[in-house]
Amino acid sequence: MNIIANPDIAKSASRRGFERHLKVENVSRRTILQTLGLAGGFVLAAPLLSRPAFAAYETGAGKMPHGTVVDPKVFVSIAPDGIVSILAHRSEMGTGVRTSLPLIVAEEMEADWSRVRVVQAPGDEVKFGNQDTDGSRSTRHYLLPMRQIGAMARAMLEAAAAKRLGVPPSEVKAVNHEVVHSASGRRLGFGELAADAASLPVPAVDTVQLKSPKDFRYLGKGQVSIVDLHDITVGKARYGADVRLPGMKYAVIARPPVTGGKVKSFDPAEALKVPGVEQVIEVKGWPWPSKFQPLGGVAVIARNTGA
Repeated sequence: MNIIANPDIAKSASRRGFERHLKVENVSRRTILQTLGLAGGFVLAAPLLSRPAFAAYETGAGKMPHGTVVDPKVFVSIAPDGIVSILAHRSEMGTGVRTSLPLIVAEEMEADWSRVRVVQAPGDEVKFGNQDTDGSRSTRHYLLPMRQIGAMARAMLEAAAAKRLGVPPSEVKAVNHEVVHSASGRRLGFGELAADAASLPVPAVDTVQLKSPKDFRYLGKGQVSIVDLHDITVGKARYGADVRLPGMKYAVIARPPVTGGKVKSFDPAEALKVPGVEQVIEVKGWPWPSKFQPLGGVAVIARNTGA
């Protein structure tokens, strides 16, 4: 293992005879990002599995509350000008899932990423499936469903184009935001086909053909930047903690010092004397084992965080 240290620390360590354990390098935030592959673009590491292997790939998503929803009419919309809007149903926490999930859809449907707009979905698990954003598992859980959604959308666009051109669906193919009939050279843009495709029934999951990883244009190529990267970097990204609503209250919870501990008693008198404090209440914890459920404690509710 290499320990990276600054020269002063290295010099001190050398005097103690530890120089053989240190590798001195000049490091910066930029070089660290470049080493991680984040400075040049966003890399989605997609497992290169065959279609049968993908079908058997158990991610655990189906066991989550509300499972997965695989429906292009829920996640994808195409405007007459060809702009494709793809919903991100998980929340961005700095890991890039608002990019990776729509990117998977765009890859499978042959959408031009420069003409894709990412739209944040509201909280509605019945409509969108499980929306938990934790455990670094959004892409792992939704890699296959998002691929299927994109493949379904592609199949609907191809079916619409085939009908418009009067040819069998097997003779047309979606390529970079168009559906092409190679025999005649005719081609139709996604925007031209949007209304017709939307009127078609959604094909069954087991009838769509997923792209071969060798044909990927975006996944694993490292050429797509995180859509939120600039705003996150300069502090413009809006997080839950940034939300301000009329009459909003704030709470801070003091929890037992050990997991599973319970409140024996508490006296709110002194806390209630603090200007801005409105209530002090007990928060009932979840029965052990709590797992991801809330733990108990005592909550102070106030008009500002300082109070």
